[in-house]
Amino acid sequence: MKILKYTLLFLLALIAVGLIYVTTYTGSYDVQRSKIINVPVSHAFNTVNDLKTWEKWGPWHDEDTTIVVTYGDKTVGVGASDSWTSKQGPGKMETVALETNKSIDQKISFMDNDPGDIYWKFKEVDGGTKVTWGMKADKSPFGFKLAAVLLGGWDPMLGSMEENGLNNLERVLLETTPKTEAPKYTLGNISPLKVTEKVFIGYPHKIKINHDEMTKLFINDLPKAGMHAYNSGLKEGDYTPGAVFSKYDEASGETEFYIGLLLNKNVKPAKGMETLKLPAGNAVMIPKFGNYGVGDLKAHEALDKYFAENKLERQWPIWELYVNDPSKVKPEEIQTDIYYPVK
Repeated sequence: MKILKYTLLFLLALIAVGLIYVTTYTGSYDVQRSKIINVPVSHAFNTVNDLKTWEKWGPWHDEDTTIVVTYGDKTVGVGASDSWTSKQGPGKMETVALETNKSIDQKISFMDNDPGDIYWKFKEVDGGTKVTWGMKADKSPFGFKLAAVLLGGWDPMLGSMEENGLNNLERVLLETTPKTEAPKYTLGNISPLKVTEKVFIGYPHKIKINHDEMTKLFINDLPKAGMHAYNSGLKEGDYTPGAVFSKYDEASGETEFYIGLLLNKNVKPAKGMETLKLPAGNAVMIPKFGNYGVGDLKAHEALDKYFAENKLERQWPIWELYVNDPSKVKPEEIQTDIYYPVK
């Protein structure tokens, strides 16, 4: 009897110590996992942003078949919500903030406990989209802390769930990726050449590198430059539309450039334009054929490779000229000539 008594006392003491440990165990956590998925960033973002897709990839649906989801009046974007019941108890979730194709913030709560945070990040990378799923909270109820202790901590417990969810999400995204035809472009041969001094007039810009913002500037400035050429009496051959880049620094994320006209005939710049002189000297040029913005990166990569292989050093500014009228040729015939001066 004494042995049984001492055994029971030992077990009670062990349980008491365990309860004290769980009670004092940190309820604060921030656990995230990332996965690169070979789909466009918009497809990944739009799928996660629609709460009705979560039943297809949410990892908890694999573990608990008793979950029954009820959706709110809105299931996409800020204010989207759902709730559920299951053998584990009820819960609810709401999207509270987002930045299109970049991030989603949500609040999730189980039973009557304080809500925790769910956050998503989306980033275009080589190979597709880097999707990051994170969960965090400042304090957690006793039951959650007990589960974390039994499963080795917050990171193993939540991290494995996030990994399973991202794997499921990848499967769903790949199955539902819209079928699109790859944009068509071709690169011409790289040519070394000598350039004479040229005059360029253009609208100056100094911004953070952002291709959407840069596209808006080109859409705004090129027609203005063309109208200035027309009002100045310039004819075909008197000028070529283009852009001059005096800086493009991916490390700092900054670029400085001018959008305007390379002149073969003297004309005063319009209001807001500046005049630049492109120096005479050696240069290397590659023609690219295809819609504007399509294949440009490959053209620059080809020039970088040429400079490296021939042990040449590039100097600034670099420039590109829009050789033909896109309204008069097929999309695959639109020509952009890109020039790198040689130091």
